[in-house]
Amino acid sequence: MATEGGGKEMNEIKTQFTTREGLYKLLPHSEYSRPNRVPFNSQGSNPVRVSFVNLNDQSGNGDRLCFNVGRELYFYIYKGVRKAADLSKPIDKRIYKGTQPTCHDFNHLTATAESVSLLVGFSAGQVQLIDPIKKETSKLFNEERLIDKARVTCVKWVPGSESLFLVAHSSGNMYLYNVEHTCGTLSPESQAQACFPLPVMPCRIRVPITLMLLTASDCCSVWWQWQCATAAFRASCLCDGAHDLEQHFLGMGTVMSCLP
Repeated sequence: MATEGGGKEMNEIKTQFTTREGLYKLLPHSEYSRPNRVPFNSQGSNPVRVSFVNLNDQSGNGDRLCFNVGRELYFYIYKGVRKAADLSKPIDKRIYKGTQPTCHDFNHLTATAESVSLLVGFSAGQVQLIDPIKKETSKLFNEERLIDKARVTCVKWVPGSESLFLVAHSSGNMYLYNVEHTCGTLSPESQAQACFPLPVMPCRIRVPITLMLLTASDCCSVWWQWQCATAAFRASCLCDGAHDLEQHFLGMGTVMSCLP
């Protein structure tokens, strides 16, 4: 093909062209195979959260990721930033009705190539425990919304524990759960104990175990730190708010006296 100016050949391949039907554009595979986009809504839209886990797979490709988009939750093999993933073939995909996933967290302690425990918090206050590898739903906490009706802002497994996890709500309340216990059909009753600067209320039912009262407008980050001579761990929960709040729980005896 010759040009008018110098008569040189043009070997450039076009990546896009326009017709009367519209614009045709060459897309990379990762962009072409991505899940359907949900309509953007600036009011009340939930942010996209991403969680990673390594399954210690012998094949060397044990990295997995989970992310939420609107009412959908996806679970994929993660190949790193240099390799495009086939987003049209998720390991597990879930679409929820009436509520939206707002946050999630993997249990890194119990994760294997055959099974992984994933906590999912929702906009209506429920918390779900699922296994995206086996594609099973194990338990649903706060199903009747008797414990808390506010949106779940963060779920976190307690480090070093296979069953305990924390749930923070936009109401300012944070609850300690045990996956081995089932939720009752009655609203939880709690009794305050003045053992921390942060109000802690052990519940009289098995789930949730403990209620911690926070101020929704002031709470941004909560650190739960347990330090003693031989062990230390930290669990973090992110809530809505303006500044950081840090609570230090020093000594095993102090912590154990406040937990039932």
